[in-house]
Amino acid sequence: MKKTVLMLMVSLFLFSSNAFAVKFGAFLDVSGGSGEAEWESDWNAWDIDARTAAVGFVFDTVAADNRVFNYRMNIGIANQVLEDDYGAELDTTGFYVENIFGFALIKKADFCWWVGPLVRVGFYSGESENSLSDIDIDYFELGIGAVTGLNLDVGRSILSPSVGFRVSGLAGEGCEAGWCEDFEASTVTAFANIALLF
Repeated sequence: MKKTVLMLMVSLFLFSSNAFAVKFGAFLDVSGGSGEAEWESDWNAWDIDARTAAVGFVFDTVAADNRVFNYRMNIGIANQVLEDDYGAELDTTGFYVENIFGFALIKKADFCWWVGPLVRVGFYSGESENSLSDIDIDYFELGIGAVTGLNLDVGRSILSPSVGFRVSGLAGEGCEAGWCEDFEASTVTAFANIALLF
């Protein structure tokens, strides 16, 4: 039984090695856009501007040979700011995991142009800034989107710039002086990302 399991693991490893060149690295990501938000007690939603800056770790199964599919996972630490029309901000810090499913459009030995969908989940915590209210807030993020990018072979590394958009829903709770209520928001943002893979 142990020999069978060992042979299976070795076979899977060899298959994966032939199909993909696994790369690890780091990334920077900036995004900006707009949306709407509301508290549970609001009659109407209010407009917001959203901006995020993130750094993190990237894992990529860069497709080898003539295969066109690759999977990329970004694990990031982010600062996210939601600002209303009056300058009041919710300034939060959190983490997220973003899954990207890439398909090569043009693939050469040292160059690949790819495109694909993304799915993102995150959690953020922070407080209000430039506001009459002192609010502490925690919320989750669920987002989908699309991205296109390049993989450029630079020696033993891969430089990978990408751009795209995300449509995100935010849901959580904010508290002020012991009073808490639900918070919801939706945003549409454009982003630029630069990753270096080894």
